[in-house]
Amino acid sequence: MIKKIALYSITILLFSFIFHNFYYTDKINRLTKQIYQTKSDEIIKLFETEVKKKFGKTFALTYLLSTDDKLIKALVTKNRKLIDYTKIINEIENYGEDKNLWIQIIDKNGYSFYRSWTKKVGDYAAGARLDIVEMIKNPQPKSGISTGRFDMTFKTMIPLYNGKEFVGMIEMISKFNTIAQYLKEKDVESLMIVHENYKDRFIKASSGLFIGNNYIANENASKEIMKKAELYGLQKLMYLKEPMILDNYLLSTTEIKDIHGGEMGFFLFFSKEDNIDKSLIYNFKISYFFKVIIALIILILLILYLFYKKYAKQLNKEVKSKTEKIKKQQEHLQSLLKIYDNNVIFSKTDLKGKITHVSNAFCKISGYKKDELIGKPHNCVRHPDMPKNTFSTMWETLKAKKTWTGEVKNLKKDGTYYWVDAEIVPQYDINNELIGYSAVRQNITDAKEIVEIQKEIIFAMGSIGESRSKETGNHVKRVAEYSKLLALKYGIAKNDAEMLKQASPMHDIGKVGIPDSILKKPSRLDEKERTVMNGHSQIGYDMLNSSTRPLLKTAAIVALEHHEKWDGTGYPQGLQGEDIHIYGRITAVADVFDALGSDRCYKKAWDDEKIFKLFREESGKHFDPRLIEIFFENLDTFLDIRDKFKDT
Repeated sequence: MIKKIALYSITILLFSFIFHNFYYTDKINRLTKQIYQTKSDEIIKLFETEVKKKFGKTFALTYLLSTDDKLIKALVTKNRKLIDYTKIINEIENYGEDKNLWIQIIDKNGYSFYRSWTKKVGDYAAGARLDIVEMIKNPQPKSGISTGRFDMTFKTMIPLYNGKEFVGMIEMISKFNTIAQYLKEKDVESLMIVHENYKDRFIKASSGLFIGNNYIANENASKEIMKKAELYGLQKLMYLKEPMILDNYLLSTTEIKDIHGGEMGFFLFFSKEDNIDKSLIYNFKISYFFKVIIALIILILLILYLFYKKYAKQLNKEVKSKTEKIKKQQEHLQSLLKIYDNNVIFSKTDLKGKITHVSNAFCKISGYKKDELIGKPHNCVRHPDMPKNTFSTMWETLKAKKTWTGEVKNLKKDGTYYWVDAEIVPQYDINNELIGYSAVRQNITDAKEIVEIQKEIIFAMGSIGESRSKETGNHVKRVAEYSKLLALKYGIAKNDAEMLKQASPMHDIGKVGIPDSILKKPSRLDEKERTVMNGHSQIGYDMLNSSTRPLLKTAAIVALEHHEKWDGTGYPQGLQGEDIHIYGRITAVADVFDALGSDRCYKKAWDDEKIFKLFREESGKHFDPRLIEIFFENLDTFLDIRDKFKDT
């Protein structure tokens, strides 16, 4: 019986799984496609409606202007001074919705006679526009979108007659900006693109915007959207056959042809996916899962009934057996909780930070008894060495209902200290109301001590290299502080900047391999001696690079590359620009700044203005220009560091 029930259940579950994958997934995909297509159709319809409105307005305005007798006279007499539509355009733009209107008069031979937006006239406009050629061949009013020598625009063209003689045409040109702005107000970003074949026809592209060889007609196009389109591949987007999702935007496309059916304009519309109504999918999911739940309930009840009917007594025995197991598990759990209490540094606080519970392990490491901690603020174990901003950041994180992690130095009851790696998380009641915070900690005191010892050893090794050339220990301290400051201002992560600070004292460790006769020579080195001296970079690298420790790996990079120069004239590898590791570029600035401002066996310290002049001259030669900018932007801080670690 059990085998039959199991077989039936497996069969039903397998059928349900197959049904879910083939029906549910396909349905969701079809609904999604339907929603995207509907939204896309709405956007394109919205665009087309605005285009029709635009054509209607421009046609009416153009028709009124075409009735001006001065215009006919100007064309017949070829006297451009008779017409000036600047004032009319300004009034239309000031009192109407249309902006960026242009008026162009073209004579019967296809040459520009008047342009409201420029004094450049007389060119053969028909050479760039097929619609002008068609108008000359068959004069009749036309409205459409075309691309000329300046832009892709809305154009309304009306032929002009002196009596029955065709003398030219007037066209009103309106840009896409107003429609693009209207779409923006409807939460739709747009790119109105001209086919790349039109690029060479432009005298001056009005908007000045291009993606590759494709001109963007709307001046208010989003730079973010342009970048997305360029990264994805504009050509692929222009020829989309159906809507698609691109970086959380629904992308829709439509196209406009020239009068001969050739490719001219492409319109890309970007609507945020979050703004799309997906209630169809939501309703389907609700309905589907409701049916699935009902089916599962019925199946479970049926299986339970069959089991109960046949094996009720056996189930009772199993319940008793499991009850005993649960009791044993509870006892085991209590044992584990006791182990947890004795070995895990754990505490709980209320919303104000007052301790409500501590583990035995917490009491053991802090030296306090439970009754000495319960009800006290948690800062009773705070060590004065800890920066106040650490706890400010911690409370901001917790109040935002997020988990805070970090290393904390705590104060024991006997006045000594211990380090913990803490994770503090918000606690909620059954109503999801925040009621306090719990913290689990790991004792990392020994590890912190080892790290501090490593830092001291590295600093001491760096000082050895400097002391052999009669440089003070404060030189490496200043270089370390300068390096960290430059790294942070350059945008390097805080942990990496701290790593560079600890590694930079090792920049001249290779000097331990340079003979004293060269290292301490008070006069200028000859060429042979300079070659030996320059070898200290490679010596330092070889000493440090064999280690797998990140800190020593960083120090190896600094030792090898801090004498490289931005223009490639440095040593030992002659690296150039960003081929030089940022650690080497930073240490170069820090080392030279401190070296020039300090006395050496072979020179006196330079004054500040002389150093600053050199830095400006060597920006882009010796030094990374961006680092020199950062240096001068934060000069007061550099000088404060120098004053703090003066040589005695």
